[in-house]
Amino acid sequence: MIEELANRIWSHPKFHEETSALRRLVFTSLFGFVGAKDGFEDHSRIIQRLTQSAIALASSERREYRRRSYEIATNIAEFAAHDLPGSTYALLLALGRLGNFPALDFAKRRYSISEHALPQQMVAESVIRRSQNSVKIADNSISLTDFQLELWNKLNSGKTIGVSAPTSAGKSFVLQSFTRRLFEDDRIRYAAIIVPSRALITQVSEDASAWVKTSPLQVELLTTPVHPESALPIRALFVVTQERLQLLLAAHPFLKLQLLVIDEAQNLGDGPRGVLLSSVVEECLRRDEDCQMIFAGPNLSTPERLSRGFGRDAVAVTTDEPAVLQNIFFLETGLSDTKQAVLSFLDGKQPVKVGTIDCDQPLLDHVAKLVNLALRLGTSGQSLVYAYGPSECENIAFGLSDTEPREPTPGQLELSKFIKDAVHPDFQLASFVLQGVGYHYGRLPSLVRKAIEDAFGDGSLNFLVTTSTLLQGVNLPARNLFLRNPRKGEEPISSVDFWNLAGRAGRLGREFSGNIFLIDYGSWESDPLSGSADRSVEPSLQSHLLNRTDSLISYIDNREHIPNPREPDEFENTFVKLVQDHMHGRLAQTLSNSGLPDFDTRRVALEASISRAVASVPLRAETISASPTVSIYKQNDLLTRLEKSIKAKGPSYVIPKHPRDPGAYVSYVAVLHRCHQEILKLPRSDKSAHYYAQLILRWMRGDPLPVIIDANIEFLRARGRTSNTATVIRNTLTEIESDVRFKYVRLFSCYNAILEAALLKCGHKDSVKSIPAVPFYLEMGASSVTMMSFIGIGLSRFTSTRLQRLARREDMSQSEARSWIERQNIQSLDIPVASAKEIQRVLRMA
Repeated sequence: MIEELANRIWSHPKFHEETSALRRLVFTSLFGFVGAKDGFEDHSRIIQRLTQSAIALASSERREYRRRSYEIATNIAEFAAHDLPGSTYALLLALGRLGNFPALDFAKRRYSISEHALPQQMVAESVIRRSQNSVKIADNSISLTDFQLELWNKLNSGKTIGVSAPTSAGKSFVLQSFTRRLFEDDRIRYAAIIVPSRALITQVSEDASAWVKTSPLQVELLTTPVHPESALPIRALFVVTQERLQLLLAAHPFLKLQLLVIDEAQNLGDGPRGVLLSSVVEECLRRDEDCQMIFAGPNLSTPERLSRGFGRDAVAVTTDEPAVLQNIFFLETGLSDTKQAVLSFLDGKQPVKVGTIDCDQPLLDHVAKLVNLALRLGTSGQSLVYAYGPSECENIAFGLSDTEPREPTPGQLELSKFIKDAVHPDFQLASFVLQGVGYHYGRLPSLVRKAIEDAFGDGSLNFLVTTSTLLQGVNLPARNLFLRNPRKGEEPISSVDFWNLAGRAGRLGREFSGNIFLIDYGSWESDPLSGSADRSVEPSLQSHLLNRTDSLISYIDNREHIPNPREPDEFENTFVKLVQDHMHGRLAQTLSNSGLPDFDTRRVALEASISRAVASVPLRAETISASPTVSIYKQNDLLTRLEKSIKAKGPSYVIPKHPRDPGAYVSYVAVLHRCHQEILKLPRSDKSAHYYAQLILRWMRGDPLPVIIDANIEFLRARGRTSNTATVIRNTLTEIESDVRFKYVRLFSCYNAILEAALLKCGHKDSVKSIPAVPFYLEMGASSVTMMSFIGIGLSRFTSTRLQRLARREDMSQSEARSWIERQNIQSLDIPVASAKEIQRVLRMA
């Protein structure tokens, strides 16, 4: 009966005409067009009809009907709440039937109403519907959406799960709640959530800290690798990137995970990093074959297929029904009046004109259009502006802040001061935040990123300019999103990435809808609106084995391959993984899981190529496994060089000094020369070892960023190379994130493993223990025991540096460091407010 009624409504042309008319009314009112509500009484009958239609469509099983119900009900409430108070109660009824209880609770708060004012039969319907969607987590009863409830029930089956949902669907909340349930039921000791970036580590770990603190089982939340000489806690939740998990697994060979959540699982297809992700997931399953796996990501077309490469069958839980509505607007410039733009909205597949807007400055180029249109239309809530990269981020932020000066708030003044302390006194971001403008990209220090996110979240910043960080799952939702010919890297944005970005418009529990403004869409290099939001993901490992077998074999057979230093070596991680599988007797299983049939000619040729490679290199399996991202040929070249040096000049010549040793600089220049020549295959004429040696030493010694940046400025000036301060700051941040904490962690992981093998082979077993843990120092940006302990319990490098200066002891363990913090009066310490807040968050996690 309900479906029949919904079909009749949907098939009526007048229903669609009136829906479009309603949206135009709402938008003309929203953007301040004169006379927007003229003739409202004439429209009230249309609104009443659409209200009845929305309530009927909400009970349908068809997603497009339910989506339209949400759109109509929220639009009517937004537009007519004052003139037609009953529209807000109709909204409650529709949201209850849709099972969207987060939005329903927001509606009750926003309009100060309750469903108990509805007729008794409707109240009973709402109560029963909410009860059906409620689950008990700890001692609380939580109301879930229909999608969240389905996911919760499937997770509790213990099976491998593939999850796909839009950004605002609330899947992360359910995954965290499920992880909590497993710990509190004492069903697991160790779990890991793998995320693609350090920015997401901060976000996910903060969400987890809210329940870890209250767990009766004393679960410890860890976001960094645990040193090999440190014991693991009894129970722990690890929130780490695949690189950090690889270091953790290598340091603790007996660690077994009972739950593994691969967040942003589309990154299995991210080239070399995707291969490393596959490798660490497979290692976790090898250690515990009963480990429950969950693959989660936005808009994955077939999420259940992601588990097949690991020999698992998965259950899919999917939805394309967003919990927040996204409105698509077009802004066309190039009019005779350069200060004007035509505003339209997307209705179905057609644009509908709303009107012409005026700006106070000409819309002449890319940056000017983003800046001035955001300033004109971004006043109805906070706004995100998408930029190509860090440099453009800063340019757009400059324009957005170049308005009439305003008196900064105390919070903005404190944030500005903190940024100067944490990065550099001349960092432009410090001045922009005083005008309510910030920017956000992955190279910013973690605590600065967090401070910017917090400031945007509490309303201290009105505008936030951001790069493709948003595509990596960072949760920075806003009311408005402005885009003009967006790109990801060097390529025009795809439909999948566009819809992922669009999901950042609108905040669940704070708004019913978000606005996406597409500037000059007709001249974009891509047409993302015409493509599907669903992402088809093929793991890079599987793609290499199935689709690029011949290229992979050619790579393996070419011992003299010279990598491009500016690009990732595409097949290197795959090559090393296959070598490891061969040496551990797992190669056949890996090839079968990828879909290569037995006796396939490509498979036979690949197996033969791997066998030849392994036979030609006298390396132990343990040594190769310690460097899963470096070709075994390069590992062998380094081994040969180190053996010659040890025999000629002794172990001390090749063992790196501790970073705090007075002779460390000379030692590290020599080590970097060896790594550059044997692993990166740079020419002997390359002199970059001198620059990077001083950079990584300052980083590992715990020097603050302003000191490191000033040292880089001086280093370049002494060699006749001058750059403006803004460029040096930007480049230094990039070098720390991309080189120091990624490339050189990789190089030193390999160097230390090969050095150990060389020392053992040359009869210097006692010297092995003197090799410093450089990869850990590089990852953490510290080399004192106390500072590493502060970082290990979850504090940023910036805060840890400040605390290390205050603490007397240099040798505190993590438990001692936490006890030391707990004894302090945090508010009285000479540290920035952002650090004090971070310490309080960490104490809540303890």
